[in-house]
Amino acid sequence: MDLERFVRERRERWARLETLLSDVERLPSHALGVARLDELVRLYRQTCSDLSEARSLTANAELLGRLNALAGKGYRFIYRRAYGRRLIETVRRFFTDDVPATFSRERGVVLCASLAFLAGAIVGLGAVLRDARNGERLIPAEFFSESPRARVERIESGEERVDSLAKAGEFGAYLFSHNIQVAFLAFSLGAVTIVGGLWILFYNGVILGAIAGLYLLDGVHVFFLAWVGPHGALEIPAILFGGAAGLRLGRALLLPGDLTVATTIRRAFASVWRMLIAAALILIIAGLVEGSFSQFSAKTIPYALKIAAAVALLLALGVYLFRRPVRSVAEGPWAS
Repeated sequence: MDLERFVRERRERWARLETLLSDVERLPSHALGVARLDELVRLYRQTCSDLSEARSLTANAELLGRLNALAGKGYRFIYRRAYGRRLIETVRRFFTDDVPATFSRERGVVLCASLAFLAGAIVGLGAVLRDARNGERLIPAEFFSESPRARVERIESGEERVDSLAKAGEFGAYLFSHNIQVAFLAFSLGAVTIVGGLWILFYNGVILGAIAGLYLLDGVHVFFLAWVGPHGALEIPAILFGGAAGLRLGRALLLPGDLTVATTIRRAFASVWRMLIAAALILIIAGLVEGSFSQFSAKTIPYALKIAAAVALLLALGVYLFRRPVRSVAEGPWAS
């Protein structure tokens, strides 16, 4: 085929591709329509073929430059958009499928971490109800500055601790940073020793149970539920999830059974990192709740509303993570 005929037969579709590429630069994909996108992909492929054929016919820099620019522009649109869609779909699937499937599959180790914490809470609560002086023995000094009733009276009679968005954000950032440290400590001890992870969860349960016992003895337990409940509904499970991830890794590392340690760690890896990411994100949300909503006294938000919010958050988290039956998910080379 001679060059003139080649250009004459194909220049209309090159012009059409230029028009479509101009459209996609100013319009979102959903506004282009399926038919126009299909046409763009078809013309892009034909133009790539034309570029290859043109190189065998001529060395004309203007023609080859135009076709090369068209093909490059089409490539950037098609494959960049495709990558963006794949990335969005991967993130969506991670949170809607992979994370819940992981927690369903690892519910045994989550239950183990939860029982350790619950046992500690029962011990702490029982010790304080038996003798209130045990509260001072069990609770760290920084959490034992005044009686619960005095604290409640001070909070309810004073100004709100959080009175601006900036202050709430700053306080929330401090809280979730601290909580992530606690969760990472539980994870690390669980991964290295197993027993250490169970102990730190038990110990934190003792502290919470002892504090709850003091508020109960002082008759201000409703305040305690309203104050701790909204963020505790997220914060406590997230710390347990961090500890559970540590126990899962510790079991693979220290109790490999008939398999090699490398094999058990590889099989545990997908569950561990998903649980840690979920725990970290939940702790960030908990910190924001604790730095704002939880801090308001009954003058601003009634106790009943805060307790109801706590129940709703806990139920929503449980339904999200554990509503699905145990099933295997594709995990690539890290499958457990």
